Amino acid sequence: MIQTRLRFRHAGYAVLMICGAVLVPASPAAAQGTVAQREACEGDAFRFCSEFIPFVHAIENCLARNIRKLTPACQVQMRGGTPAPRRRPR
Repeated sequence: MIQTRLRFRHAGYAVLMICGAVLVPASPAAAQGTVAQREACEGDAFRFCSEFIPFVHAIENCLARNIRKLTPACQVQMRGGTPAPRRRPR
């Protein structure tokens, strides 16, 4: 009976360890954006938002406030990865 309890206890620890190993590393990586976003906006982040480094959400807010000043590639990434629609000349 004691061996059975130990097996369940070890199995429970194993499940917790696996869940922790999967979930913890994903959080910081997700907060940093995709590779395309980082490549497109890194220069703009240093140029316009360097005082907010390393705070990712503050940098994103800063870039959003300065969207008209950003490089075209960064503007596309800030808008969700799709180019802005062109306006028709009148």
